[in-house]
Amino acid sequence: MPLKKVLVTGASGQDGFYLINLLHRQGCVVHAQSRRLPHPSRRQDETCWHVGDPADRDFLDSLVSSVMPDEIYNLAAISRPILSWGLPRETADVNGLVPQDLCELLLRHKPGCRLFQASSSEIFEDGADRIQNEQTPCVPKSPYGVAKLYAHRIIGAYRAQYGLHASTGIMFNHESPRRPLSFVSQKIAYAAAAVSLGLTETSETDERGRPILLDGKMALGDLSVRRDFGFAGDYVEAMRLIVQHRTADDYVIGTGEDHSIEEFCDRAFGLVGRRWTEHVSSDPSLFRRVDSHYTRADTAKIRSILNWQPKVAFDELVAMMVKAQIDFIERRTLSRLQPDASHRRVEN
Repeated sequence: MPLKKVLVTGASGQDGFYLINLLHRQGCVVHAQSRRLPHPSRRQDETCWHVGDPADRDFLDSLVSSVMPDEIYNLAAISRPILSWGLPRETADVNGLVPQDLCELLLRHKPGCRLFQASSSEIFEDGADRIQNEQTPCVPKSPYGVAKLYAHRIIGAYRAQYGLHASTGIMFNHESPRRPLSFVSQKIAYAAAAVSLGLTETSETDERGRPILLDGKMALGDLSVRRDFGFAGDYVEAMRLIVQHRTADDYVIGTGEDHSIEEFCDRAFGLVGRRWTEHVSSDPSLFRRVDSHYTRADTAKIRSILNWQPKVAFDELVAMMVKAQIDFIERRTLSRLQPDASHRRVEN
């Protein structure tokens, strides 16, 4: 039986890393698209990389028609709501229209290919203390959320009209040691790690260009915001189950728990024996005017139909991220302390 060919778009990020590893373990031939070729340390063996812009229709057509995949996982996106305000047209194109283009390309080249679209909890309305499921009203608040909602709806429309096996996973916050430092979860893990190693100031900066840790403290926005935090490695397993299921559909993917940013700080700094209140301040200038203040997934559907549930608990996730940041800072410090090989004296 021929090996299954799988195309992952937007593959250079956190989710792409875990998904590609999973696909290789399951014996798939993996093709990955990214705007730039990832650093060699971030490229998985035996993955065929295709460099190009997914919003370039000619490139995308050539990619699909040349690979002729059995499955596509579309992870390509402007990845943060806050960024979408500075790139509204690009966000609409990449987050909203590229998924529609993929549906059209499947109709043209390979209607039997199965498609997964990465949707987001940012499509939902912001209801305090209300858990969100597949029937929750959608009232997105940012260009990111609006574009993701268009993609979510258009996937369902093509599924109904043409019978495509096209599904969406409405993913809540999913974190890992591979999260960029621009995300609050990784900032907290990084700051806790830095403090544990005796640092009071870091070279890495926040969105204002200031050190993430300055005079032993980090500044965050609204600490009362609550999120459903899960592990990205668990979520890519959900993606795979959704695509493998005989019937295409839409599923909420989350943990069913919610934790505040303050709780995340408490766990992270507690792991290194520090009180978060001594190292974290809430800066009103960092509060977002438009933001979701509460997310919590109702995962009854995916649990009952696909028998999926997350494996990594919140405390374990935070510990994993803090440890990874400690290792990162220690390795970087060690490399800076190593003398330049060109100036070493060779002794016989």
